[in-house]
Amino acid sequence: MGLPERKAIANYKQNVFPVWQKKLDDLLGYHLEIEVEWDTLGEEGMAHAFEEGFNLIYFQPVELAIKAIAVDDFSKQALKDGFKKFFVSGIEPADRVFYTFADKTLSYRHNFSGGENDLPDRRDRIVGLFEKNL
Repeated sequence: MGLPERKAIANYKQNVFPVWQKKLDDLLGYHLEIEVEWDTLGEEGMAHAFEEGFNLIYFQPVELAIKAIAVDDFSKQALKDGFKKFFVSGIEPADRVFYTFADKTLSYRHNFSGGENDLPDRRDRIVGLFEKNL
């Protein structure tokens, strides 16, 4: 990864990621641990698209899924009891199962693709995992 990509990631970590952390914590009503393998995200030559891409690919789907699940006190408590960590990696698994949920951790392993916007599909996959595992 070159200087433009490293700089874009550093900017995102400092200026955008804290907003997502607060937003997700506020939605959930508790602190969600978020672990990101920053050095695996992004694609050479795509630094200009990192902010929008990271938002759409990694963080907005989780926000929308939480909003879809946390519609009542029972569901909010289920999230609080069963969802403690969100793990993000840009390294795709060999089995191409990008989302998994185990040990109270939602994991998303997907490479960066700046122009792709499958937001409804991503949200629905996370909702499905929450419904099955909480």
